Amino acid sequence: MNNKKNKLLIYGATGYTGKIIVARAKALHLDFEIAGRDPHKTRQLAAEFEIAYHVFDVNTESAWPKALTNIKVLINAAGPFQFTAAQAMKACLKAGVHYLDISAEMDTYRLAESLDKEAREAGIQLISGAGLFVSYDALVVHLSKMVAEPEYLKIGFRHYGGFSRGSVLSSKNIANLGILVRKNGDIINQPAPKSKTFAFGKEEVECMPTPLGGIILSYKSTGIPNIEEFFSLKLPAIELNQGTTVEHLPEGPTKEERAAGRNGISAEITGRNGQVVSAYVDAPSGYDLTPLSVVAVAHRILNGDFKVGYQSPGSAYREDILKDIPDTYLFDMV
Repeated sequence: MNNKKNKLLIYGATGYTGKIIVARAKALHLDFEIAGRDPHKTRQLAAEFEIAYHVFDVNTESAWPKALTNIKVLINAAGPFQFTAAQAMKACLKAGVHYLDISAEMDTYRLAESLDKEAREAGIQLISGAGLFVSYDALVVHLSKMVAEPEYLKIGFRHYGGFSRGSVLSSKNIANLGILVRKNGDIINQPAPKSKTFAFGKEEVECMPTPLGGIILSYKSTGIPNIEEFFSLKLPAIELNQGTTVEHLPEGPTKEERAAGRNGISAEITGRNGQVVSAYVDAPSGYDLTPLSVVAVAHRILNGDFKVGYQSPGSAYREDILKDIPDTYLFDMV
């Protein structure tokens, strides 16, 4: 890699979450630039934050080399990621630039996993799912050390804060997967999924089986062969009524709405000897937690802290990364 590269590039910066990521990067005084496909929105955001910008569509291969000049790490915030991840990963591999995205889409995790050899050859770290799943994966890594031979992971995610327009577009990709679990090391469809109640401190919440990131990301971090995931909404999911299009939806929850509640992640791991350990993470609501998390990882990379190849947040940074995410706390349960 070119050691003179020292900047961060945020692609998809004018989107709902992208703008929050930009604000976080600015607050940390990072040296960064932004990019997006909308000329007016990109120029306007660049002027507001007094930063350099690039305007190009993700599919314009010829635009990537210029945009990635002097860039050390890319944050791809342009979802749905089924339409952007492959192009951005390819560009980063060619340019020797570390890649991060905030995807919650299983296919992008699989894509990143499949590019491990190419990422090692390029000398870059490749993480898909460096948003909400940073603290999620850190929790799993922490718990996995508390039993000698971890065999089973069950983890529940309590979401607060509604959904952005981009998340609504991505949600169909998750719903179409069915209920995936990891069993004896393999990813399979769960034939008879059942809900499970998780404790988030003193609060107990019933969560529904949902394929999240852990069956790929936390498997990479810990090798736990049996993983089941669950999801519960603190607010109801947005449903599109007949005649309503995504464009009619609000861009996302307001700052005040995000501040009105918190996310929770609760996990239990069972060892081969039957020992059960559990813990939970109390964190800001999702659309605050994602920017805090991905910028924390980018900050690490800018300071030379990375592992080459395909990584998950936990395989790269273990539970130590939690110290870099403000207002986020891990509690062991007894």
